[in-house]
Amino acid sequence: MKEGSFVEYFDDSKIAQNYEDRKEKIERGGLLKMQIFTEDSFLKNKPLWLKDLFKKVNNYCLNEIKGGVVVTHLETYTRYNFNNLMFCKVKAKMECLKIYLKLRYSEIEDPPKWVRDYEPVSRQTWIEAVIWEEDLLSNETILLDMLFSLIKKSFKRVIRHPKLSKFPVGKPVKTLPNFIQPTKMKFDIEIGTDGFCQLGIRVHRSRLTKVLEKLLE
Repeated sequence: MKEGSFVEYFDDSKIAQNYEDRKEKIERGGLLKMQIFTEDSFLKNKPLWLKDLFKKVNNYCLNEIKGGVVVTHLETYTRYNFNNLMFCKVKAKMECLKIYLKLRYSEIEDPPKWVRDYEPVSRQTWIEAVIWEEDLLSNETILLDMLFSLIKKSFKRVIRHPKLSKFPVGKPVKTLPNFIQPTKMKFDIEIGTDGFCQLGIRVHRSRLTKVLEKLLE
């Protein structure tokens, strides 16, 4: 998934989670079948150190925070929910592991170098922890202690403020003008079996020029 895509900005909303679920369905022979993603498929062809790190994060989320945490493996990331509230998601790249947590960067005391503020990108309350192999080699014990502490804080924050898990919070970087409010426009998304998506827009012709200009920015 490319940075700045529909799912990248809104992937913890109900709409985007439904979008991801639809991507997992593949039409074959006229029958709709579900493509199942697992931990093995998520970690396929990844380096050994990254697999080991993910397993430690996975074990902590499932067994060390609170009973009832549910893990869901999707095509592009793995998410962790409690009572349908997502508090953590993980993306596995070849060169690094990325962990996203529902925390404000400004509220983290002395944040480590591998943590950055992700709110300007997602326009929601997120921090991004990007861990490379060299980060582990420097001091794995301290890194894991800090990471697990942040995960637990994210869990507690989402439990206290459930809306953090579903809706954008805070003032967006750029507000939408009236002509593209949802009440003024209709979007249709069709996901093909070839992996491509077709986006259809229904809007009044008097607003068409402005909408096109906005989409092409």
